[in-house]
Amino acid sequence: MDYKVKVRYLRIGRRKVARLLPFVKGEYVNHAISNLATMPQMSSVVLRKAIKSGIANAIFQSRNINPDTLWVKKAIKSGIANAIFQSRNINPDTLWVKTAYVDKAPTLKRIRAASRGSADPILKRLSHITIILSDDKKPEKKKLKAKSAKTEEAPKAAEV
Repeated sequence: MDYKVKVRYLRIGRRKVARLLPFVKGEYVNHAISNLATMPQMSSVVLRKAIKSGIANAIFQSRNINPDTLWVKKAIKSGIANAIFQSRNINPDTLWVKTAYVDKAPTLKRIRAASRGSADPILKRLSHITIILSDDKKPEKKKLKAKSAKTEEAPKAAEV
């Protein structure tokens, strides 16, 4: 089953977040979090929080809980979890990042005073991050077959 996490209106540009997504896609969540922990970028902190929130969503959704008897807002610290209730047990070690992408969000437009009474625009870019975690079996990476070691000699230069 897939578990979706969305971080919306993030005050970091789309390109800055997109640089870190290859280190997350297709990895188990524990490995992805440890990869992001060693990176100095601010967007790595946000991605780490989003993945942890996704783990919390998956665990919470897998429990057999009656929504009438539980106040969902206090059930999970992250507060982002969707309240979809199913009767399955989830092991966080089996979760992996199926897809992760970042979309453009509305831009905040500001003005800075410039010379001769004119104004220069300041664009404060926002982004939306979507991460989909899955507990299905992770597909194995295809291994490239080793090519036969044919040693081709380079053509020799004519001796003069």
